[in-house]
Amino acid sequence: MALAFTEDDLLEAAGPKSFERGLEYVDAVDELEFELEGTEINAIVTGTYEYDVTLWRERGGIEGECSCPWSQEGNFCKHCVAVGLAALAKKKPGSAVPAVRPDVDAWLAELTADELRDELRALIRGDKRLRRRFELRTAQATQDVGQVSALVRQLLRVGARQFIEYEDAQDYAVNVRHAGEAVTGLIDKGLAAEAVSIVREAMGEARTAMETAEDSDGDIGEAVRRLMPIHLRACQEARPDPVELATYVAEHNLGEEHGFEFELKDYADVLGEHGVQLVHEAYRAAYERNPKGRREKLLMEQLVRESGTLDEFVALLARDLDSRGYQHLRIAQELDSAERPDEALQWAETGLRQATGFIGTDLVDFVALRYAQAGRMDDLLALRRDRFQTEMTVSNFEQLREIAKQRGAWPDERERAMVLLREDLAKQGPKAQYGMGPVLIDILIAEGEFEEAWEQASKASSEPQRLKLAALIRVEQPAAALDVYTRALAPLRSQTGDDVYRRVLELLQGIRICHTHLGSEADFKAFLREFRQDQRRKRNLIALLDAAGLV
Repeated sequence: MALAFTEDDLLEAAGPKSFERGLEYVDAVDELEFELEGTEINAIVTGTYEYDVTLWRERGGIEGECSCPWSQEGNFCKHCVAVGLAALAKKKPGSAVPAVRPDVDAWLAELTADELRDELRALIRGDKRLRRRFELRTAQATQDVGQVSALVRQLLRVGARQFIEYEDAQDYAVNVRHAGEAVTGLIDKGLAAEAVSIVREAMGEARTAMETAEDSDGDIGEAVRRLMPIHLRACQEARPDPVELATYVAEHNLGEEHGFEFELKDYADVLGEHGVQLVHEAYRAAYERNPKGRREKLLMEQLVRESGTLDEFVALLARDLDSRGYQHLRIAQELDSAERPDEALQWAETGLRQATGFIGTDLVDFVALRYAQAGRMDDLLALRRDRFQTEMTVSNFEQLREIAKQRGAWPDERERAMVLLREDLAKQGPKAQYGMGPVLIDILIAEGEFEEAWEQASKASSEPQRLKLAALIRVEQPAAALDVYTRALAPLRSQTGDDVYRRVLELLQGIRICHTHLGSEADFKAFLREFRQDQRRKRNLIALLDAAGLV
């Protein structure tokens, strides 16, 4: 066949995400057909709907078109991937020769205008969504505002318990775009005032739908975002009452949780000075009613930052101090940017003193940098010591070590730190295997003290720690490492899934290395033979082992 391509060509055209999803649809490919010249492949892929797919080669790469909304946006979709994979499977020896697809374009060219209309009417009658889209275009063309409004609601309204599946999200996004096009048509025909209310309703319905939508690709979100400039244009041409517009903008922004906030500066001309002031007053009132509200705080901060002084902004942030020092750091950063370093450091130090919960590293680093710049090295050492005692992590240990070595105090500091780490290990005991494991093990590994780490791990450690150690000691202590790998593999025999299979592969590779160093390759072959027999029903796992040479 003239149309030649590989799986790699499909992966390059679609990208990893669509390619992976296309693998799931290969069995849904039907009516796989090739054109007479062999330069085009056509098929139907059945998912939530039936999608028509065509593949061809162009400019040295594989091209595809599908009737799904994602493809209509110019993307090589998962349905195209599925058809390509199915076509490759047909090329294998012994596969049935695909049928030749009829030349629909030639047939359509022979139809009269009346016959074409009859075909289109039949399509519309058989597809409720398509019919509503054509009805919307008709209502817009005839300037029937009432019909446009009603049809927009029908297209976009989702029942309270209805969930928009991933497969349906693209179609819903197309409906949102059709609604936007209809509203734009009304504006073009001088019906901007009517368009304002309709586009608002469309935005409201679509934002509500997003609450029950699997929109991981962002199709619905992008379609809603396209409605926002349409609303602005309608307002600019209709010039609605500033008080009403200010109320709508403020309520919209205060209730917005999806990032579709109106930029107040874009509406300044339509709102006028009085309207802008009304929006500001609405923000302030909402904040006073609910100063802990996320949206209320965000909008109030924007307002004060744009129209207030730095001290007013600091005072606002100071109303909502938290137990982790996050707000203290924000205040410190604002003051530092304004070249008020002494006040900035005071706020940051206060945040450290008053914090009762987990303290972020950014706040600690802010103070540490300023201590270092001021030459306050004893204060810096005390800060790093306190941080390690409060939160024993490898990072905090290394930062303590760095400054302690500079001060010539590392032996004493290390001994104090090791006492704390051994106490922590003793407290965890056997339960350590169910968590992150004692930090002492990670620190000893980071320091290259593998033998001591292995000794301590026998008292308390997590499985990831033991596996890391096994990889480090398997040359010198292959028997000990083999025991770790074998124990970790045992529970995975009864589990499934690609992540599990990848872990199994890594463990088997580790087991093989241990047997090699023990000189017991024959034992590994026998073990692998038994393991493959036991796991033979897991086809994906067996294929993974085959590819890695574990046969």
